[in-house]
Amino acid sequence: MGSLDAIIRQLRWAAARARAARYAVHALVGAVGWVAVILIIARLTPIERWAEVAAIGIPLALAVAALAWLFRRPSAAVLMRLADFRLGLKERLSTAWERRTESGPMYDAQRHDALQQAAAARLATAFPVRVNRGEASLVAVLAIFSLALALLPNPMDQVLAQRQADRTSQARAAKAVQDAQKKIADSAKPTPIDPQVQKILQDAQAKIGQADSPRKALESITPAEQQLQRLPDPGTPALSSSAQNLANALSATSAGRSAAQAISSSPAQGAQSVRDLASQLQSLSPKDQQELAKALAKASQQAQNSQMRDSLSKASSSLQSGDTASAAQALDGVASQLDSLQQQENTDQAVASAINGLEAARQELAAQADRDAKGQGGQPTATASGSPGASPGAGTSPGASGSGNANGNGNGNGNGNGNGNGNGNGNGTGTGTGTGNGAGGSGGSGGTGSNGSGSGSGSGAASTERVYVPGQPVPGQSQNDPTPLGPGENVPLSPYSQVIQAYQQAALDATDKSLIPGSERDLVRQYFSQLGEQSGAAPK
Repeated sequence: MGSLDAIIRQLRWAAARARAARYAVHALVGAVGWVAVILIIARLTPIERWAEVAAIGIPLALAVAALAWLFRRPSAAVLMRLADFRLGLKERLSTAWERRTESGPMYDAQRHDALQQAAAARLATAFPVRVNRGEASLVAVLAIFSLALALLPNPMDQVLAQRQADRTSQARAAKAVQDAQKKIADSAKPTPIDPQVQKILQDAQAKIGQADSPRKALESITPAEQQLQRLPDPGTPALSSSAQNLANALSATSAGRSAAQAISSSPAQGAQSVRDLASQLQSLSPKDQQELAKALAKASQQAQNSQMRDSLSKASSSLQSGDTASAAQALDGVASQLDSLQQQENTDQAVASAINGLEAARQELAAQADRDAKGQGGQPTATASGSPGASPGAGTSPGASGSGNANGNGNGNGNGNGNGNGNGNGNGTGTGTGTGNGAGGSGGSGGTGSNGSGSGSGSGAASTERVYVPGQPVPGQSQNDPTPLGPGENVPLSPYSQVIQAYQQAALDATDKSLIPGSERDLVRQYFSQLGEQSGAAPK
């Protein structure tokens, strides 16, 4: 029995080595195949951590192979039969193993013969260590294929880089909003609307972080700004103007000069100084009282706030009549209005700080959205008038943030069209076009630009005459005077693809550099983006 057990141990060890080599090759096939599959998928769809996913498959394949090697061990009877077959022992070992518990002269002789034959044979050769050539070749092919896929450029890398840049941009935008929240929370002048401002900023920050792209994140900026703009008191400008007028009026009096300086410094200091002035009315000379009454009357006439006007008027009339008590009470009302103005200005500062944070987030997101559009091959385009080949009456150009239309009447008896150019005063430059009535005469036209006003002059032209309308200079391009056109000649046209890029760049530069409100910048960018999508889909 002991000798048979020794034979079993030798056979098991030899079989374990042979199976280990076979399962190791299986594991290599699985591991390299997994890597190849992940590399192929990573070229069809963006996978951010494809290297980690591929690496996870290698130990997993090895673990599966090890478990299979451990649990699929052959039994002792199978080992004996395989050894008999492969070593040519003619079932001596398997028969002896089956009869190992039986006793008798014949069984003892049979076991003794099996042990002699086993001692003469090399039991380890029954289970040689071999590697399947087909599997080894498959491993080599898969390894070379995977290496080639890993080294060759992957088109999805650009998509992944853009996603990472988008997340970074959105994180920076959210950080800008968070900084605005912190600034408001740490302000030394808290206001009653601070919780509302914090809530609006917090919601905007959450939407920016959860957006699928910077362009989607931009959509949360404008609604937040609109909510913030509704928080300040619309009467603040009128009250502020009234306070400044009061300071100007008091500065011309000897009794109120210190109060004027305090009001100019801040409404809160002005309120305290006005209260001090009210307490000193009785000690003023009649001349100073009359001088102060005239100044208050002047400030009352210039006041745009009704409550401030009433308080100043009452204080003036009371002083003129010598009723200093009523005048002091009225000045206390003025001081209360100044306290209210200080609170409103603090509110405006909190709202302005919040809007500045949102604008910083907008700039970050808009810049990344533009980079995304260019990186994806999109060519944002612009439809601009005022260039060669534009229809008569169009006079706008990229880089101008306003446009104007001019209408004029010429002195004549015929009908004609007048064209004029004007510069708008406001947020940008406006270009005016106009129509005039006059046959053979000249018509003047005055144009008004968006957010501004302009003026222009035009000359009458027959209704059938072709008119060349010059556009505004495009930055970076040389400008040549157009060739004069004869009667009936067509206006020379430039191919769309040659000029649209310059218009696009000029328009985007003007958007970034001009004082266009943030809510309008999104519309401009969306306009060019949609034009780029349409031109990209149009047949060439």
